[in-house]
Amino acid sequence: MLSIVSSSTRVASFKSCSSSSSISSSSSSRAKMLTTSMGKKTTNKMNIKKQQKRERSATIVVNSKGDDTLKNLESLLPEDDNERLQKEREREAEEKYREKEEQKRLADDLASTIKNQQKNKKNLFTMNDDGEYDFSQKSIAALCYMLPLLDSLKYSKFLLIQFPLASLALLPLKPLIELWFALGFLQIAVFFGMYLGIVQNQNMSRFVRFNAQQAILLDILLILPDVLTRLFAGMDGQGPTGGIGLQAEVIMFNSVFLFTYISCLVGSVSATSGKTVKLPLIGDASDSQTR
Repeated sequence: MLSIVSSSTRVASFKSCSSSSSISSSSSSRAKMLTTSMGKKTTNKMNIKKQQKRERSATIVVNSKGDDTLKNLESLLPEDDNERLQKEREREAEEKYREKEEQKRLADDLASTIKNQQKNKKNLFTMNDDGEYDFSQKSIAALCYMLPLLDSLKYSKFLLIQFPLASLALLPLKPLIELWFALGFLQIAVFFGMYLGIVQNQNMSRFVRFNAQQAILLDILLILPDVLTRLFAGMDGQGPTGGIGLQAEVIMFNSVFLFTYISCLVGSVSATSGKTVKLPLIGDASDSQTR
């Protein structure tokens, strides 16, 4: 009887153990399935996030500026293409720089040209000299203009006949005029003395040499009307006595004397005031020869 009870008890305990083991195995399999499903969900979420990141990066690349696109293209290009692209950029930058420099240089040249034209227009007959000149320099420069003035007196005969009062302008020079005509052929000595002693004398200031050179050139110009007068003179050496020839001679003589007289007056007055004035026809030549 006791043996039957014990055996039934063993059977019952064995059943309970087997049922508990089956329960534990089923729970472990459920746990494995749950873990697997959670892992799959986590993997899916990570994949979705990666896909979203890729889409965002692609959107950023598409919507980026031109420079970023070029940088991305440069990263994809081979090394040789990158160097070529860099060289092209440098060449374009250099061309732009040269173009700007050329435009700047042209603008500076244009401004300088306009400035020089305005300066030349302002100082068409006047040269600006730096420095002060003493009384002796001003006196020598002014006296040089007496040479062409005295030589031009032979062209004043018609003007003084027509306008006797014009002789009053020459009255202060009467002693000098008498001395000049008394020299005769020695007048040529005065000419060369002034040229060699003043114009070619480097010890003299340029102010004095310039005025002396203008006086000499003005005196040389007086040779032209003298030659014309001798060419149209008659067989007796006298000029025309009437008609158109006389009128032409009167006009020529008066024009030569007035031009010489006014030029000498302007030159001597400017020299006395210490200024250098370029006279018409001879100013530029005198300036170039006394530099």
